[in-house]
Amino acid sequence: MLENIRISFQSIFAHKLRSTLTMLGVIIGIAAIIAIVSMIEGQSEALKSNLVGMGNNTINVVYEESSMMGEGFYNTSSYLSAPPVKDETIEQIRSLDMVSGISLYHESWSAPAFHLTHFSYPQSIGVDEAYFDLFPVTLLEGRQLTEKELLGTAQVVMINEDVQSELFPETSPIGQFLEVKGMPFRVVGTFTDKSEDSLFYGDWTEPKMYFPRGVWPLIEGFDAPTQIAVQATSSEHIQEAGMLAADFLNNDLSAFEMETAMYNVMDLQAIAEEIAAFNMAFALLLGGIASISLLVGGIGVMNIMLVSVTERTREIGIKKALGAKRHIILMQFLTEAIVLTSIGGMLGIAGGIGIAKIISTIIGMPFMISIPAIIGSLVFSMLVGIVFGILPSVKASNLQPVDALRYE
Repeated sequence: MLENIRISFQSIFAHKLRSTLTMLGVIIGIAAIIAIVSMIEGQSEALKSNLVGMGNNTINVVYEESSMMGEGFYNTSSYLSAPPVKDETIEQIRSLDMVSGISLYHESWSAPAFHLTHFSYPQSIGVDEAYFDLFPVTLLEGRQLTEKELLGTAQVVMINEDVQSELFPETSPIGQFLEVKGMPFRVVGTFTDKSEDSLFYGDWTEPKMYFPRGVWPLIEGFDAPTQIAVQATSSEHIQEAGMLAADFLNNDLSAFEMETAMYNVMDLQAIAEEIAAFNMAFALLLGGIASISLLVGGIGVMNIMLVSVTERTREIGIKKALGAKRHIILMQFLTEAIVLTSIGGMLGIAGGIGIAKIISTIIGMPFMISIPAIIGSLVFSMLVGIVFGILPSVKASNLQPVDALRYE
């Protein structure tokens, strides 16, 4: 076997250009499969992080209609007006061992903002003092809302870069005023919260403004929080922390209220299963397309091996005349086909990892390497060599010594 491998390498390096062109189809096919699997696994990790834990072991406890529960709806925001939450209930949730933080905040899309002749229709969020611990942002200019402002009723606001481009396209917004519901609010900071770890959304964002929760009645006319976010101490406790928080909140509701609506959390296991099923279907589709390149590469291997058999007919005749058995000739050419496709497979694996790394860096997605995909690709490339190398190998082993020696 080692002698066959040595002869195979001699033959491959004796015709470098021809061997490289022959391996090209295998290289492209394997590289495509490795890159696809790596990107899908990275995207799966990003989706689980963003949808399941919001990237920070955080889950929203959603107040929703009772009829919507258990029907496959996975809301991450409340759209109903929730009843007031007792301070004792918040303290009970905060005291849980698996809870590291809780934030009660408001969310609305019905508060357009104006500055001079400019207009924006952003998402408005009234935040408490714990909000930025759960959902940190990157400051671009100015400062973050202070604890005093968050606990008080100061008419100040933070805006993201989308609101800045719409309301203050040519000047710095820091220290200037914008108008919301007829009330002036002084801009104290600008921030970015782009989510670059999603293949589907890229760096897309939406206009967003942060207000102190104390001024929310000026914007929407009520002060009961519409959103409740709970942060777990670890990713393993996200679901449990959310469910316990929902139980505490539901204990404050009357039986009549719970018939209409109640607090609930996403079923993270169901979401993870749906993501896995989608990724599997997507991988099979793209993998099937990439496999066409492997088929073309396999045909190329068969073609070049038939040429090699023809070129080495006299060599085969001499070996058989000296007593070489049929299976020895067959194994020699079959080994050469396997070595050829295996080298192509290894180069394809390296190329696929490189492509996945580059794409992951460009779109800001987690870079993941699938060891089973690498092993499977290498084994599959060997199988391509066996399947498409068997016909030329059989042809070589069936040559008659007299005919082979007479060949010119």
